[in-house]
Amino acid sequence: MTDYSRADEAIIQKVEGYTFDTIPSKGHRPVIQWEYPEFQSLCPVSERHDQGILVLRYKPVDHILESKSMREYLSAWRNNLIWQEYVTDVIAGDVFEAIKPEWLSVEIEWTPRGGIYATTRAIRGNIKE
Repeated sequence: MTDYSRADEAIIQKVEGYTFDTIPSKGHRPVIQWEYPEFQSLCPVSERHDQGILVLRYKPVDHILESKSMREYLSAWRNNLIWQEYVTDVIAGDVFEAIKPEWLSVEIEWTPRGGIYATTRAIRGNIKE
């Protein structure tokens, strides 16, 4: 069994210095949704992989994310130590800052651990469809 008594001392890692590739929206502002079924990060205490299906939804203003760039960014989380409760919010902040969409939502449906299903969601902006 994993000992979480020192969880407050756990090291948290992020994907640092990543630059997203974008394309100009040129007035095209569809709601864009991508699903990444292979998302992984590491629990900072047990160092076991947390896995889940990540869904990114956003409404662009001036820039649209390039999909390969986003896939590489999400893949970079694979060996980073971070709580699953934090990583969703960090990803939302990174992407929102990079492309400044009207709104953005990141949701991860995590693979169950110990019979518990978890979903984390982070939102930036006011979602309107």
